[in-house]
Amino acid sequence: MSKQILVATDLTARADRPFARAKLLADLWGADRTLLFVSSPKTEVDIDKVEALLTRSYGADAEGCRLAINYGEPPEVIAETAAQLGSDLIIVGAARHNNISDFFLGTAVDHILHHAAAPVLIVKERPRTTYRRILVATDFSDCSARALETALAFFPDATIDLVHNYHVAYEAWLKSDTVAAEMRSDAEQELQDFVTGMNLSEKELSRVTPRLVEGNLHQSIFTMLDTGDYDLLVLGTHGRSGFAMATIGSRASEMMGWSPVDVLMVGKTDQAS
Repeated sequence: MSKQILVATDLTARADRPFARAKLLADLWGADRTLLFVSSPKTEVDIDKVEALLTRSYGADAEGCRLAINYGEPPEVIAETAAQLGSDLIIVGAARHNNISDFFLGTAVDHILHHAAAPVLIVKERPRTTYRRILVATDFSDCSARALETALAFFPDATIDLVHNYHVAYEAWLKSDTVAAEMRSDAEQELQDFVTGMNLSEKELSRVTPRLVEGNLHQSIFTMLDTGDYDLLVLGTHGRSGFAMATIGSRASEMMGWSPVDVLMVGKTDQAS
């Protein structure tokens, strides 16, 4: 069964990147694309003009792409439309302001992530090829496990670095190499147990490289992304809870905002409403 891709757009120049990524993925997956245009309830949309703009903007790349037009608040309409269509992936662009039919950081992304069952791909870079090297951050939660599963399923030719970040508690006071070594050993074992518990196939395991990094969560991941070695960051939107635990889920929206590469946000399977 082919995948269903929903692309949110306002058909302006800044929407070119998510549209191009959707076209690339649709060709790769044999997927169906739906382009969603959202308008204010106070503004009547001229459908013929929108269709003409779609053809003028994207030419032959728009062929086979369905157009959906709806009215309301973009985050709500995006989530509702994705549910109605049974979308497997929602693709949006990154913008700095709350613009009709565009994607913006802050409360809007939170709404989409918490009300849509489908993963959300935030396109930041100009698409040139398929994703080849992916960084998946994990805090060993069920949601981060789903994030890894989604990355493996969506991008079968990509290599994946599965990264867990840990820090040595009270390191400034302890000054103990033994304690630091024990904490790293515990983290390594937990990472290995997490991978083992995923029950991945041999082919999937060959594509996944577990990596353990020490230090600040944001800085560690940003430093890795800043090398230019990765073209996609994958995050689970709900981390595990616990005292003094810097989970991936609790920081997902922040990390999405400063990531220099595209970000795929994967939520819980039961979050749609």
